[in-house]
This record gives sequence, C-alpha cells and structure tokens, in this order.
Amino acid sequence: MTERKVSWLELFFDLIFVTAVASTTHLLLSVDNHPDKTAVYFGEYLLMVTPMFWAWVGQTMFFNRFGEKIKLPELYMLPQMFFLILMTASFDLTFSNTYYTFLIGYLGIRFITVIQYFVMSRQLVGNARKVAIILGSVFLVGVFTTATSVFFDGFIRYLVMYLGIAVDIILPLFLAKTLRKVPVDFPHLAERFGLFVIITFGESIVAITTILVGHTLDLYTISYTFLGFLIISTLFVSYFHSFEKIIDHHKETHGQYLIYGHFFIIISIMLLAANLHLLFEDHLEKNVLLLMLFGSVALFFISKQFVFITHKKVEVSFSFWKDALLLLLLVGLFFLNLYTNLPLFVSFVSIWVCALIDLGLQFRTSRPARI
Repeated sequence: MTERKVSWLELFFDLIFVTAVASTTHLLLSVDNHPDKTAVYFGEYLLMVTPMFWAWVGQTMFFNRFGEKIKLPELYMLPQMFFLILMTASFDLTFSNTYYTFLIGYLGIRFITVIQYFVMSRQLVGNARKVAIILGSVFLVGVFTTATSVFFDGFIRYLVMYLGIAVDIILPLFLAKTLRKVPVDFPHLAERFGLFVIITFGESIVAITTILVGHTLDLYTISYTFLGFLIISTLFVSYFHSFEKIIDHHKETHGQYLIYGHFFIIISIMLLAANLHLLFEDHLEKNVLLLMLFGSVALFFISKQFVFITHKKVEVSFSFWKDALLLLLLVGLFFLNLYTNLPLFVSFVSIWVCALIDLGLQFRTSRPARI
C-alpha cells in the first residue's frame, strides 16, 4: 500500500497555526508587565491555547480518517482558516473585549468540522458510517453548548463557553472502543503532529532570535542565546529521534493517546519559548521563573515518554526506573537553583544536562538488541 503523504492543503492549513502559536505565546509574555497577575494570566493563556489546539485537532482527525474520500476539501478547510484568523486576532487577556469574535471564530471552525462528518456519513457504510455520525453528533453537542454562552454574562458566560469545549475534548475519550473499529492512518497522523511540534519549536527559535536582535555584540546575550539554543536543539533531537526510531508507524490505534499526549508536549514547548524571554528580562520573581523553566521541561519529558511508550515498537523496552531517576534529578536541580544564589546560566546548564541524559536514554532505548 502506498504511504499517504501530507497534502499541500494541510500544510497551508498549518500555516495559519504558526500565527496562532506565536499569538498565544505573546499573550503569556504580558505577565512580565503584571507580575502580580501571574496565575491569572497563565490561566487565561491556557483558555486561549486549548481551543486553538482543539480546532486544529478536530480538522486533522477528520482529514486523517476521511480526507481522501471527501470531495473538494478546499470548500471546507479554506473557510476554517478564515475563522481561525478571526479567532487568533481575538486572543486578548482582556477577554470581554474580543469575546464575540473569538466565539464566532471557534464556532465557525467546529461547525464546519461537524458538517464534514455528516456529509461524509452519507457516503460511508458499516463502522465508518457509525463513527462519522457519532463524532459529528458529539461535536455538535459541544458546538451548541458553547454557543449558548451568548445568553449569559460575566463568569457564567465563560464557564458555559468552556463547558462546551470540554464536551468536545472529553467525550471522545469514552468512545475509544468504537473509534478503534475505524483506526486512524497512523503514519499520516504522526507526521501531522510532528509538523505541529516543529511549529512550536520554531516559536522557541523566534524567542531567542528576538532576544539577540540589537545585542549581537554583547557577550552575555550571545551566551544566553547559545545556551537557550542548546536546550531547544537537544529537546528537538530527543523528540524526533524517538519519533523516527521508537514509534511503530504501522500501529493500529484510535489516535487518542497521540492527541492528548501531544497537547502537553506542545504546551511545554510554548511555555519554554515564553520563559526564555521572561528569564532574560528578569522582571518576575525567581521562584516563578525557575518553576516555569524546570516545569516546562518536566512536562515535555513526561508527555513525550507517554506518547512514545504507548506507540512504541514491540521490540523496544523503556526503563521506568531510569525515567523516574531523571525526573528526580530534574526536581533536585530545581530546588538547588531555587534555594541558592547561583547565576542564571547554571539553571540553563542544569536543564541542558537533563536534556542530554534524556537524549542518551532515547538513543539507548532505540538501539537494536544484541543477539
């Protein structure tokens, strides 16, 4: 069977998410001007990035299962891209100012996805038809729940809005048995998520480049940027080495572990990108900055391991104790840097050492067993 490739339309669709990722990361940087609202801004950041990610996942999952069967996919995906532009332009920490345009953007994307499932169900038979109808119905419930938020004010409005988004995200978890009957095209889906991870790593590169602009002759700034690049590069290689060598690309699966695991992978990389900026400016409290730095790397490690362990080749074996010891080392280095007056570069070196150890473990895990 010929291996399916990502289409040009899908790549064009992803291009809009480059801007969306950059916009949500920029929002998190606003905490630098309001250190007293760190927790509030972080919460609002998650409320922005979650529907953005889920909008991408919804269309990606549909296209993965049924994209080769639907006629004229451009008629669906191009309008979705405009709604995403509207939603991205509405990312604002003063959410009341852009609530309606954000809502229209999100509902537009999701409603088109629902239409695609019902249109597709008329061309399918058996389990494929059943899955298309069930997913279309579940997502329609989420769309209508989110839409009813317009009838409320204040906190209740946002509670109802995100209740609908939660329905979209959580209900498919209870459909795993049904979804497994119509497995995803795993190589195609893995490639799509790999491309999204590249987008988020790209935002980290933008972050350190921005720091260096106008300071290319300053030794401290160059050293800071170099250490940041080492961390990003090592995490990148660790992910994609495992992606190529450890994942079983012929695995039959419903794809849910890949989806939910990558949500946290992408969040961790975006947090790291923002943290590189915030650490350089050094306006926030040290404990907050270090928690974001070490926390984002720990989240990356845990979610990455989850994805690769649940999709590994049969002959690949992970060591729980080695992974646990690496996490303990990361936690220990966090507290060492937190309760001492060590300079910033020591924190960066600590993170890089842990990333190198993780990379070494991935190389060892993927090495063919000796006969």
